[in-house]
This record gives sequence, C-alpha cells and structure tokens, in this order.
Amino acid sequence: MTTEETIIMLSQIIDDYNALREPKYRHADIDILKRNYQLLMEMKPCQKENHSYENIVNAIAQTINKMSPKSNDWITVSERGINKAIPPVVRKKNHVIEFPFEWTDDKSGVVCFINDYWGARNYMVTDVVGYYLLLKEGKDLLPKDAAPIFNDMKSIATRESTISKNNNNAVSTNNLSMNDVDIQRIQNTRYNITFTDKDFRKNTSQNMSSNEIMNLLLETSRVEFKLVFPVRMWNGKKAKEQTYNMNFFSRLFEFGYVDKETRNDGVVQLREYYISFNTVLGEMFAHNLLSQSFDWLDNRFYNLPYNAQVFYRRFLLHNDYKSIQLKIETIRERLNLDDKNITNLRNTIERNILEPLVNQGLIDSYQKEKDGLYGLKYIIKRKNRNNDEPKLQN
Repeated sequence: MTTEETIIMLSQIIDDYNALREPKYRHADIDILKRNYQLLMEMKPCQKENHSYENIVNAIAQTINKMSPKSNDWITVSERGINKAIPPVVRKKNHVIEFPFEWTDDKSGVVCFINDYWGARNYMVTDVVGYYLLLKEGKDLLPKDAAPIFNDMKSIATRESTISKNNNNAVSTNNLSMNDVDIQRIQNTRYNITFTDKDFRKNTSQNMSSNEIMNLLLETSRVEFKLVFPVRMWNGKKAKEQTYNMNFFSRLFEFGYVDKETRNDGVVQLREYYISFNTVLGEMFAHNLLSQSFDWLDNRFYNLPYNAQVFYRRFLLHNDYKSIQLKIETIRERLNLDDKNITNLRNTIERNILEPLVNQGLIDSYQKEKDGLYGLKYIIKRKNRNNDEPKLQN
C-alpha cells in the first residue's frame, strides 16, 4: 500500500464517516466500521503523523465501542506494580529519546531506568500474560487464595542476586522458533505459560495478525528495566504494599513460539507461545498476581485511544477515589506528553483521554478549574469502582 493510495483511502473513510447521521452509533453499519478500522491500521506506517488520521481512528474506535455489546464475558487482569512503576516512553516526531531513559521515583527519590520504548500495547501484553499465569496456577480458574512467592524484601534481594549471577537461568531468545528441547526448558521453569494467537485476540478484542502478535511479544520481552517496584507483602492475614529497589536491569519475561498453522504461501496464521517469568522482575510480577495485587479490565478497554488507556492505568485503575484532582502538569509528566503548546496539550487531554473515558463509562464526568499559580487542573468524577470479581468465561 503506497502513501498515495492511503491518502485516497483515508479521505474516503473520513467522508463516509462524516456523512453518517448523528448519533453515529445508531446509524452506522458496524461491519463497515470494523473493516474501515482495519484498513486504517494497515495504513498507519504512512499516516501516523497525520492529525486527520489520528482523529478518524479515535472516532471510529469510540463508535465501535458504543455499538458493541457491553459485556464482561471476556476479561483480563492488570497487575498493579507495572501500571504504577513504568511510565510510557513512546516514539515522537522530531523528538529523540536517549536510552536508557531515566526518571526519578516520586516517593523514594531513586532514579529508575528503561532501555527501550514502552506504550499502551506493551501494557496490554502484561495484562494478557498475567491473566494466563493466574489461570495456570489456579488450574483453569483464578486462584481464590493468595499464594505469595516472596516473604520479605530480603528474599527478593537474594533471588535477584542469584539470577544476576546465573546467566543460564534465562531462556535464550536468540532463536524464537522453538523445538521440543526449547519448549521443555521453558516448561521446566517455575512460572511459565502457554497460549495461542486466538487466545490473545479473544482477551484483547484486537484483530491482530499472528506476525503482529509475535512482534509485539518480542518487543515487550526485550525491554529492560531498573525500577522502584511496588510489591504486595502479606503479614498473616493482612497485606501491605512495599517497594523494592532493583539493583540490576531485568526483563519481564522470556519467550519463544511454535508455528501451528501456515498457509501454502508461507504466511503463518497461528502460533503457540511459550513464556517464562524467569527474571527478577518477572517473579515480582508473578508474586503480585499471586498475592492478589491486580485489577480487572474488560476487553473493550483496549479499543480506547492509547493515551486514554495509559492515563487510566497510571491514575485511576488501582484506586477507588470518587473524585480525583490532577494538575495539567502532573498529567503531562506522568504520561510523558511533551507538547509545549498549552492549547494542544489541553485538547489532547480532553479529546483523546477524558472524553473517551466518559464515553466508555470509566469515568462519569470531568471539569476544569484554574489552580492559582499552578495553572489548570482537572477534577475527575466517578462512582465508586466495583472491585468484585466479575463473572469469568475461561
């Protein structure tokens, strides 16, 4: 698909969408919208810097959300430590990021590092792999009781030291296509999972090809972190969040795959993935999940604009506050929004974050107020979030 072809197709999609009567979700054909959305995803490499492209992608995604059945039949879990500790670090036009990218943890003052890009789809991967880890540990059901891996901070430090000294503990990712020996090596690690492309699509509602899923898993697995990581520790019947300062860089997981279905022309249509949480960050991630430090998301969440997804994770998902006040500078910093034009920044926050969250029912409303010398602030209102476990369909 050439750039010229995408320009023509994009113009036609925008015209067709604008021609729909209001409210669009009552008059649109959802199959046509989904087909156009898929075409938009395919033309992304040619149009990703085009504001008209971004606007129509967000508009069609929100309309599809409104037309889709509002059901929690397919849900996933979202581990709290990842959402709290890792900021988004994304590619931006005319903005060079030097790696490792560093920032300072607000509470401890400790400098943290990440060595590659990280965004909404990488967070989504952590949700999926965490969900399947819990299903495996619970033997096809989510465990009802907490089963922590670590007893205290010292036990994490000991484990981190052991892993850092034992390079053989890591499953090699040099050859991602696995044979029986490779599969057995992953399955011999304590915390590992297996799932397919079909499983991934089911839990995310994303119409991604097998190659797109494989590349996203690879990209996510290759990012290394050195973090102040929140860890949920149990003391008898009570749990309290503490933080562990990582001493070494660590990936979240290692993985490989097996081709299961291939077309005559060589295109792989189905892969099976084998993932091992055999790193210190991976084991803290598994510990938190098994210690019940997670929140619930249904698969419609992943159709939100990327900034809306990240905002919800960073500010809202892990708490029950009915009213939250956020300064515009706080939002800018936590989401790494680098737009210096205050009008553009406000438009991004309101149109691509807050309004989509209202439309999907994740917040009830928002209002903005002047905050004295500190500029603008947003007051976000929502009903008390329901933390009860939703009905699951495995």
